[in-house]
Amino acid sequence: MLRGEGVRARIFRLLVGVAVSLGFTVWFLARAHWSELGAALADVHLGWVVVSALVLFTEFLIRAARWRELLWQIAPGVRFGRLFVATTIGMALNVVLPFRAGDFARPWLGSRETGTPMLPLFTVAVIERVFDILGLLFVFLVMLVVLPDTADTHHELVRNLQVYGSIFGVIGVLGLGTFLVLAAQEDRARALFHRLASLAPAPLARKFTTLFDGFVVGLSSVRSRPALWRSAGYSMLHWFNGSLSIYALMMAFGIDLPFAAACFTTVAIALTVALPQAPGFFGVFHMAIAKTLELWGQPSGPAEAFAVVMWGVSFLPVTVLGAIFWWREGLSTSLLRGSMPGHSEP
Repeated sequence: MLRGEGVRARIFRLLVGVAVSLGFTVWFLARAHWSELGAALADVHLGWVVVSALVLFTEFLIRAARWRELLWQIAPGVRFGRLFVATTIGMALNVVLPFRAGDFARPWLGSRETGTPMLPLFTVAVIERVFDILGLLFVFLVMLVVLPDTADTHHELVRNLQVYGSIFGVIGVLGLGTFLVLAAQEDRARALFHRLASLAPAPLARKFTTLFDGFVVGLSSVRSRPALWRSAGYSMLHWFNGSLSIYALMMAFGIDLPFAAACFTTVAIALTVALPQAPGFFGVFHMAIAKTLELWGQPSGPAEAFAVVMWGVSFLPVTVLGAIFWWREGLSTSLLRGSMPGHSEP
């Protein structure tokens, strides 16, 4: 019964995501300024597009380095190259499969490589999300620092960013603080949780305590202060790197905007890909990027052309390389489904 409910929930999320993507795709296509869009694409500087793609692709190297840092305590000696392969495959699967399957595949691939149980790796994945929030907050602060005085016309926009950036900051600090408390007080936290779990029937109590113990093992990475600082540094570099890529693409289109606009677009993209949508990030991504540039005073046609090329730069290279890695690893979707939560036999 629980499995049936889980299948229905996944189908519902998929339908919602497809509906959202389809709606925004139709909206984008119906409102596109095709002549101006075509002219902007014809004039694009391909050299800057290549630079943008190369800069953006380094984010997977940075993510693999951060992952290695966080795994070092629970999987010593793990190889950077193997983590890069798993990171690339995970992102590629997020593009082509529903339910952000790559977010599940990456811990699975990490477990396959290191022999580490899945649960600690999922915990590390959650920790990475906290670091991502802090990285976005860093980009937001950079935006405020480099915002020129000539941007006073965007005062309301900046004020809204200050509000939402503060929210991101609070969430990040609270989340990371929670992890640190659990990591620092492991014995007390485990004893308290075991007492609470003992109130449940014995089979459930054992399952709960096993899950909790695996979760705490995954937190061992944050007990190392150097690893914590290095991971934070990688996170800030990762999101700043995304802003550099966007700024390079602005150069490709001859868009004369400050670097602050690239930082703002980075935050917009992060929020966009978090929304429920169909595989491929069609529609929602394009509309969000186009409207973001229009907020900075760009004409609709060039903004729409920028969104199309930004989509290609963001997703096509990693999807192609991820497919190559998938083939070289000899993986199959049936093997992946059988190893992911909700698909294994009881």
